Amino acid sequence: MTRAKRTQNDIKLEETQAKKEEEGVAVAKVVVKQIIAITTDLPQDFIKTHTDAFIKMCQFVLKVDPTLFPVIIAGNFGHYLKTGLATNPSEGKVDLQDCFAKLGGAIIGQQISNTAAKNIRERVCNYFGGDFPTYKELNYALKDPKKSQEIKECGLSARKLSYLKSLAQYFTDKIDEIEILFNGKDNDEEIIENLVSNVKGIGPWSANMFLINALRRTNVFTADDLGIARGFSNYASKRPELIEELMKERTIIKKSKIKHKKYKWKIYDSDIMELCAERFKPYRTLFMFLLWRLSSDDMEFMVKMQEEFMAS
Repeated sequence: MTRAKRTQNDIKLEETQAKKEEEGVAVAKVVVKQIIAITTDLPQDFIKTHTDAFIKMCQFVLKVDPTLFPVIIAGNFGHYLKTGLATNPSEGKVDLQDCFAKLGGAIIGQQISNTAAKNIRERVCNYFGGDFPTYKELNYALKDPKKSQEIKECGLSARKLSYLKSLAQYFTDKIDEIEILFNGKDNDEEIIENLVSNVKGIGPWSANMFLINALRRTNVFTADDLGIARGFSNYASKRPELIEELMKERTIIKKSKIKHKKYKWKIYDSDIMELCAERFKPYRTLFMFLLWRLSSDDMEFMVKMQEEFMAS
């Protein structure tokens, strides 16, 4: 009898101890949530200088992954500042000249540094009186052999000159279709397909950047970018449990198009990166910006480079 009573007492003690441990875990979770809530409150200066729509994007991303907080506040996002904001499609019609200039700038900047691209673009603008030419001006000028050669001497290769000619002709021939297309909603894939099939020199990557730079689309993500791939590698290396979860979710294997050149970081399959980005819908664009920042240990340098790239 005595032994049986002691056993029952032991069981009660164990149950009591287990209950206390569960309560302790529950309290700890509440404390952690409170800490996260405090540390993910965006600074007032950051909130005041960025658009309300962008702050909403940040808050959504932080709900998905609070650990991205320091990456967000590492520097301003010039693309979403309240001052100096270009026409926003959500507030009116798209500025077609801005779209043309952005696509022209993308062609000029291919495979050269931001500084070199900026200098060439400035020379082209100066040739046309200070501003980037309209599609009509450029199309007319490029039909004249003398003017075409003068524009080429701004620093353009023969190939890039032919790409600009293709772009100007595209706008000239299809301006009405373009206006409807660029002012559409939820038609990102249609825009990409249209640009890639109609304009020489504009591939999927350039088209995606156009969606962000000119049309300010918030749900763009491209896995086939070296900076994004490297940033994702850094992001994933600190989240092995997330990668394990994503591996279980994958239904197809989509290999990365980035060729491995003995990088010291792991290149993940594109489908894994895309599955991860799905968690941040409808604001995958911001997640992509953050991966760019994570592509280097020098966050300050990456913020500066990002701003220069987005301003080009």
